[in-house]
Amino acid sequence: MTSDKPLSGLNAVCFESRLSESAANLLEKYGANVISAPSMQEVPLEKHDEVFGFGKKLFNGEIDILICTTGVGTQMLINALETRYELEKILDALRSVTIVVRGPKPIRVLKKYKVSFEVTVPAPNTWKEILESMDNDEQTSSLTEKTVAVQEYGESNDDLLRELKQRGAVVLPVRVYRWELPDDTKPLMKGIQAVLDGNVAMALFTSKTQIDHVMQVASEKGMESPLKEAMNNLFVASIGPVCTGGLHSYGIKVDFEPTRSKLGVFVREISHEFEDPSSQL
Repeated sequence: MTSDKPLSGLNAVCFESRLSESAANLLEKYGANVISAPSMQEVPLEKHDEVFGFGKKLFNGEIDILICTTGVGTQMLINALETRYELEKILDALRSVTIVVRGPKPIRVLKKYKVSFEVTVPAPNTWKEILESMDNDEQTSSLTEKTVAVQEYGESNDDLLRELKQRGAVVLPVRVYRWELPDDTKPLMKGIQAVLDGNVAMALFTSKTQIDHVMQVASEKGMESPLKEAMNNLFVASIGPVCTGGLHSYGIKVDFEPTRSKLGVFVREISHEFEDPSSQL
């Protein structure tokens, strides 16, 4: 290993999908040999019943707070509403509610449309930080009988919805897309097989759904138990607490979490783990 390429000669499998090329480029920058194994895709819902139900309440002034959880989801929410309503009507209505943003990606979408937001959730942007941020802001600290719409990303966050209800809110989940396996699962299967064959030293996960899909495919092939065992012999890197929780739920240890749940920080800080010659690998 060299100081500028601390991952030199290390084989890594990365299950990132939407930013798979960026993740591979970052890892290769530090010298790693990368197997990209995309494990998911975002699929818009065929029917937008929840979105249009939200829209009706929004235009009737029945939404008090909107929690925007992802940039992709916020954009899809606006796009879906735009199939039925004028864009300016949508934006004017959004400007009339208190908006909570989970991290920088929904912020970028809202700024593009000149829609303001009142509460910003800090890293690592889990449901716990959402609640803490809301509890600490006078505009969102009292939720009794307030209608809180939650733009969901792929799957419901039961913990967040439960805690909002316990605070007295009327909770309105709004799903705009779901997560599915990629249309082509051959690269994913190649990554899984590389782990089983002992051909990689590191596995990187950037979302809980990735591990769910990896284990789903392994289970369908009768490989779930051997894969868990093999994973526990690798250096497993998780981008944040939610992802870590998903790995732990399958009995897979996590060796590393970054200080911030950002892809560039994630890979850079992994490389720092291997700058020390005494690193475990």
